[in-house]
Amino acid sequence: MPGSLPPEVQALCPVEPADLTFVDAQGIVRFYSEYRIFSRPESCLDRDVLACHSEESRPGIARMLAEIRDGWRDEACFLSHKSDREVDVRYLAVRDASGTYIGCLEVAQWTPEVAE
Repeated sequence: MPGSLPPEVQALCPVEPADLTFVDAQGIVRFYSEYRIFSRPESCLDRDVLACHSEESRPGIARMLAEIRDGWRDEACFLSHKSDREVDVRYLAVRDASGTYIGCLEVAQWTPEVAE
């Protein structure tokens, strides 16, 4: 798993089929899971998260992260598409016990296919 996590957390990540990315309070990508829906080059690690996105998506991402960081919201949810499938993407505030923002966890999962 790219980035550094305690072994216990590393062991949890493969259990859930989710594309996980953690961005710290300074907006730096600190780790991502091996399970991928969206590609992430290893060069994204230890870089500003905005530098890892397209120019046109940066303003929206910056606004959303600021709202989460500043406490306007604790979660942002979107539906995206990849390979003709829907992907549920959630951005979750990560706060310590005193409520201080320490980062944002992006969780992307394929939406369940519903039998007709």
